[in-house]
Amino acid sequence: MTRHCGRPARESPVRIKAKLAEKAGLLKALPLGVLAPALLLTCAGIAFIFSASTDFALSESSLGAGSGFHLRQAAFACLGLLIMIGLAVTPQRWLSGGWPLWIAGGMLMLGAVMVFGRTINGAKSWISLGPIALQPSELCKPLLCVALAGFLRFRRHIDSLGALLACIGITGLFFVPILMQPDFGTSMVFIPMVGAMFWVAGGNRLYMWTLALLGTAAFPSAYLLGLLKPHQVKRIDVYLSSVSGDVMDKTGDGYHMMQSMTAIGSGGFTGKGFGEGTQSQLAFLPERHTDFIFAVYAEETGLVGVALFLLLFFVLLERMLAVARNTREPFSRLLVVGIATMFFTQVAINIGMACGMMPITGLTLPFVSYGGSSLLTSFVGLGLVANVAVQPQRVMGRDVF
Repeated sequence: MTRHCGRPARESPVRIKAKLAEKAGLLKALPLGVLAPALLLTCAGIAFIFSASTDFALSESSLGAGSGFHLRQAAFACLGLLIMIGLAVTPQRWLSGGWPLWIAGGMLMLGAVMVFGRTINGAKSWISLGPIALQPSELCKPLLCVALAGFLRFRRHIDSLGALLACIGITGLFFVPILMQPDFGTSMVFIPMVGAMFWVAGGNRLYMWTLALLGTAAFPSAYLLGLLKPHQVKRIDVYLSSVSGDVMDKTGDGYHMMQSMTAIGSGGFTGKGFGEGTQSQLAFLPERHTDFIFAVYAEETGLVGVALFLLLFFVLLERMLAVARNTREPFSRLLVVGIATMFFTQVAINIGMACGMMPITGLTLPFVSYGGSSLLTSFVGLGLVANVAVQPQRVMGRDVF
C-alpha cells in the first residue's frame, strides 16, 4: 500500500518534465514566416509611436517628450508575446470544443461595457482596470473567429439558408452590442470575416451574394434615411466632398482627413526622415500615434518605406493563408481564414481612411497603432494561427476541406 501510494509522487516530476519537453517541441515549430513580419511591424510601430508622440524641437508640444506611449506599447507587446506563446501550445480541443463558452465570454465582456463602460470620444467601449483602459470589442474579433469555426466544423448542410442565418445570428450577438456603443469601425470588421469563413466552409454562393448586396445597400440607405449618428453623417459628408472634388471643411470635420493626406503626400519618395515629419512634429496631425500612425510613417519614410511596410503585411497574410492551405482539418482552416481576413480588413480600412479613400473610422492599424487592446488582440490572432501551425490535426478521408 505504501509503495502504491508513493508511486504517483515519484512519477509526477517525470510527467511534468515530459509535458514541458512536449510544449518546448511545439514552440520549435512556430511559423517564422508569420511571426517575423508581425514582430517587425510591432517594432516599427513602437519606433514611430515614439516619433509621433515626442517633440524633438519644441518642448511645449501637446504630447511632449515625456509621454511614454512607446514604453507602454512595448510593455503590451511583451505581454502579447506571452499570450501568443500560451495560445500556441493550448490544446486545440479547448478551442474547437468550447466555442459556446467563447461566445458567452464575449457577451459577458460586452455586457460589462454596457454597465461599467467608460465613454471616450463619444463611444462607450472601454472598461477601466486601474490605470489601464481595455476595449472588449477588440477582443471579440478573434473570439468570433473561434466561435464560427467551431460552429461550422463538420456542419451538415452548410450550403443551406439555415446555416447562413445561424452564422448571422452568432455574429449578431457581438455585432449589435458593439454597434450600439457605438463603435462602427470595429463592427465593420465582422462582416468580411463571416463572409470569408462561410465561403471557405462551402456556403451557398447565391445566398452570400444576395446578403452582400443587401448589406451594401443598407449603409447608403441608413445615411439617406437619417439613421446614423450626427458625427457619422459628418464623416461621410467629408468623404463625399473629397471624392466629388468639392472644397472640404478644412477647419472642422475635414481637418483630420486633410492633414493625413498632406502628411502622406509630403513624404515624397524617400521621406523626411525619422522624427522630421512636420505634420506630426508640429502637432498638425490629430491622433497621430493611434488612428493616423500610417500617415506619420508615410511622411517620414516616403514611398520606399510604405512599399516595405505593405510588403510586410502582404507576407504576413500570405504566410497565414499558407498555414490554412496546409491543414485539412475544418476548424483549423476556418480559424486561420477568419484571422487573416480580420487583419486584411483592418489594414485596408485604416490605410484607406488615412489616404482619403474611405470615411474616417476609429479603427487601428494592427501591430502598429498605439493601444493595448488593439495590440493584444493582434497577438491573440497571431497565437491562434500559431496554434494551428504547431499542432496539425489529423482528419479521416482523402478530400481536402
